[in-house]
Amino acid sequence: MEETLYKIGLLLLPAGILGFLLYDKFILDYFEGFPCVLYYLCGIYCPGCGGTRALKALLDGEILRSLWYHPLVLYSVILYVGFMLSHTLERFSVKGIKGWQFHSWYLYGALGILIVNFLLKNILLLCFHITI
Repeated sequence: MEETLYKIGLLLLPAGILGFLLYDKFILDYFEGFPCVLYYLCGIYCPGCGGTRALKALLDGEILRSLWYHPLVLYSVILYVGFMLSHTLERFSVKGIKGWQFHSWYLYGALGILIVNFLLKNILLLCFHITI
């Protein structure tokens, strides 16, 4: 399974970079970002609200701001970089390096972050009128 994930990871890197650049340079200028439908209709944040801003802040080197906008972005980047780097070094036969193995708890961790972020942001919004 790690071999397949590694190959997918190699394909996702250029696709992700290209997609973000297109969004940042063309789409964002014309549409000022896509509005969240759940926020627009119900007045609460969806589980993904803040993801694009978190990625942009992370690329600008603003780690704490990225965590505030959406902590799942940094978690995903750390897992991706660690997985890809460890497997790349293993392929180059770097002594003592073994590629990270996939564990289902990575997904449970992501789900936990998503749920806590969703609840915390909406509690701050609804009870204290603090927006992200």
